Amino acid sequence: MNPSSLLIRYKISLFTGLILVLINVSVIGQEHVQKNLDGQAHYNEKLFPEAIDDFKQSVVLKPDYMKAHFNLAMAYYKMEYFDSSGVQFAKVLELDSNVLLAYYYLPFCQYNNAENEDALASFEIAIQKFPKKRELYYYMAVIHAANLDKDKELDVYDKLLNLFPNEYKAVIQRANLHNEMQNFELALSDLDKAIVLNQFEAEPYLLRGIIHLNFGRIDLGCKDLVMAEAMGSNAPALLDLKPEHCNTEEPTE
Repeated sequence: MNPSSLLIRYKISLFTGLILVLINVSVIGQEHVQKNLDGQAHYNEKLFPEAIDDFKQSVVLKPDYMKAHFNLAMAYYKMEYFDSSGVQFAKVLELDSNVLLAYYYLPFCQYNNAENEDALASFEIAIQKFPKKRELYYYMAVIHAANLDKDKELDVYDKLLNLFPNEYKAVIQRANLHNEMQNFELALSDLDKAIVLNQFEAEPYLLRGIIHLNFGRIDLGCKDLVMAEAMGSNAPALLDLKPEHCNTEEPTE
């Protein structure tokens, strides 16, 4: 055989062997990626325990693999393991502070773990990242309400309504808060607006009627109580106040 032909065959064989070695090394070095992909497949099939196991193996193989930490956090979140989920979202932000969704989910994990002070700080950051996500404001308001901090609760609704002036739920919540704080004229203003936004809800008629009665505006109060009743309200306040203040019987001779 031609010596030059043997040399070419040897070089081809050597090159092929080198490729196989490199491929094997590459596969070994990417096991964490494969485990993450396996977890994603299980996650998409809603097999969350299996997904968690895969993602955990991925981060064990490569502790700084941010994608697997994020996916693990989401799988824990789906299972409502909020403590573990929060730990993973915090790890994601430690590895990469530009992962915006981690800022969104972290405060909900803390809230569900009753870590209210941490949750408040995280909600503040989340609102900076996602200023139009209404739910972030509502959860912040709930925490302030639990802390009996009406001023901060009111501030949250003010910020939300500055962005979304016609947000019915926020208007009603702020009206109730103004009423509790005895800011009755501000409460009436919000209740008027709530009725314009949704004239078929009983709650604003009822509260407005109660405020009018408390200020001696009997006709206005009774009119609102009648409307609240027509909209289906059977609240104890309505059942007590309407018979006491509103004479609905026809006059007799």
